Amino acid sequence: MGAEEAKRNPSADDTSLASRVSDLTAQLKEHVFQGRIFDARVTALKLKSMRNEVSDAAARTKIDSDSVKHTIEEVLDQAEHVDRLLRDLHSDDGWTLAKDSNGVTIHYRREAGTSIHTVRAATQFRNFEPKDFTKLCSLFVETECMPKWFPGGVMKKADVLSWHSKYSKVIQLHISLDLLPFLSSRDAIVYGNGYHLPAQNAFLIRSKSTQETSCRYCDVPKPAKGIVRMDTESIFFVQLVQKDVISFKMIGRDDLKLKYIPSPLLNYISQGHMPYDLMRTVKRTIQNFDGSVWDKKMKERAEYYQEIEDKVYAQLEKWDREGASDRPSYRANVLKKPTPSKIGSKSGILYTVIAVVAIVIISRLFAYGSTVKDVVTSNILMELLENEHFRRIVSSTLTLMMSLASTRKVIKLLSSDKTILS
Repeated sequence: MGAEEAKRNPSADDTSLASRVSDLTAQLKEHVFQGRIFDARVTALKLKSMRNEVSDAAARTKIDSDSVKHTIEEVLDQAEHVDRLLRDLHSDDGWTLAKDSNGVTIHYRREAGTSIHTVRAATQFRNFEPKDFTKLCSLFVETECMPKWFPGGVMKKADVLSWHSKYSKVIQLHISLDLLPFLSSRDAIVYGNGYHLPAQNAFLIRSKSTQETSCRYCDVPKPAKGIVRMDTESIFFVQLVQKDVISFKMIGRDDLKLKYIPSPLLNYISQGHMPYDLMRTVKRTIQNFDGSVWDKKMKERAEYYQEIEDKVYAQLEKWDREGASDRPSYRANVLKKPTPSKIGSKSGILYTVIAVVAIVIISRLFAYGSTVKDVVTSNILMELLENEHFRRIVSSTLTLMMSLASTRKVIKLLSSDKTILS
């Protein structure tokens, strides 16, 4: 049989392979849509392997098509990245312990090429119901609502620019530090991806900003006048450990592009109060979930969240079949509310006075014509910033003042001398 006749009469093996290629391609797309990144990797590798086995031109062309080829490459790249993230979440290699208190463990890691540290925080929410796993996921799925729970009131708005698959979005975040009115606002264009990890009974949510001006999913808006585009990367890991225990871990690194704020001070704050505030805020939001905006969103997207909840109960049933239901049950809440610095206490008064005086002095220096660089690089201030005790006071004071309504009067007073930093 000649070559032309063979093309007109493909063998049964080729027909079978071509059919299998079509099935695997459809399977790959479904895995990607459902966020099953490791299942998608298995399918992608099968397609790559079959590419050399298929003699049928149509089947080979299907594998080599731009959409399928791009999906295969993207899946393999993302799966490798998720592997690295899981190692970062579960291994202490390269991490330095910063704090272990009130059920929250915080580590930091120095990164090459930057003075901004990467921070990792971990805790467990105990005495939780399985449905709370789904509620916890909703805090990150309902992107537009994130400013309502994000600690410190720094996130003002979150716009969804594209929701192109079940767990993948492009988001524009708007950040503003009200406590420091002389700083210009920030924004970030963020790619958000969610991954279902059945083998770990977990979901992993990863967001990473981009400085690119174009995106294949949507138009990328330019930063508005006076807005600084920042860099941010966050990983949130939600895992069902036992029937009433949910493990929550996060990794974050935020570069706010603050030229004149010393990175040691920023690192100290990011390794101290910020992770604790986030953990407490997440837990408080879950405990007051009924009737909340997330409760309403879950009802609006009932099918979406029911699928997540079904996966939780499927795992519980698996544990029951394996006899794992006899695991010890924990009834104590891990996150105890820390004793705050009271405004009437000696330390609270001291912290507040120091913060107010420092802000007033800096504001006055700006008013008298000093440049930001003059102020920040002055010998006295630099010596203070190198002092561990002073940094601790500043960190504690900033967090305290952000939670006090009375500081609004201070901010209003200083706003008249507003100087914008780029």
